[in-house]
Amino acid sequence: PKEFMIGYQVEVTGFQTKDRMLEMFTGEDIAPGFFAWAIPNGDTHRIGMWSRAEDLDGRSCEELLNNLMTKSRWSKKFENCKEIGRFCGPIPAGVVPRPVQDRVLLIGDAAGLAKPTTGGGIGPGMAQVDLIVEELNEMVVKNKLAKKILIKVTKKYAKAKKEFERIRSLRDFFVTSRTDEELEEIFKIFSKPEVIKLINEKGDIEKPLALGISMLKNVPEFRKMAIKAGFIVMFG
Repeated sequence: PKEFMIGYQVEVTGFQTKDRMLEMFTGEDIAPGFFAWAIPNGDTHRIGMWSRAEDLDGRSCEELLNNLMTKSRWSKKFENCKEIGRFCGPIPAGVVPRPVQDRVLLIGDAAGLAKPTTGGGIGPGMAQVDLIVEELNEMVVKNKLAKKILIKVTKKYAKAKKEFERIRSLRDFFVTSRTDEELEEIFKIFSKPEVIKLINEKGDIEKPLALGISMLKNVPEFRKMAIKAGFIVMFG
């Protein structure tokens, strides 16, 4: 895959927040280049973070999540938390160059189809299956599963590979390549009523590209930043 991220998450009781509110946190000492989260899950919350190994600077994901829960400006939210489970693993993002061999075809996370923006893999994996299922089923019935045949089948999601690259560029522009000070300024822009309105109109967690490009084109502050950075994904 183009890149590997590491995700680390604990499930807890006692997190202090508004009912059914999803919260996100950023910062070099919490989730360098990416973000941490607190997601409601029935009577519990899932608290986690993710980052690339090269951005951790020798720190562990467990250490960074502990920083969020005990040392950050938000630590009071976690004072009464009791851990009931923990999870950790790699997140592959970016379609692998050769996802097929004779009688073998990689799909979903195995093919590197986790989203560069959230690490989610279920949506992209299901979309991949929808693209190829009819033709693949036909090849299975005919027992035509040689590598050259499967290469033709997988050409249908070549477009997904290009879209992932553009989404990754947007993620880097808005989050990954930013300092903590720059992130503060970006989130101030996000909080403006007209930007919130745009997010509500264009936002789709499964299709972030449209929203990202729309913000670059229609939010003056982001447009200036994009031009200054020589950012070209909005014109692609």
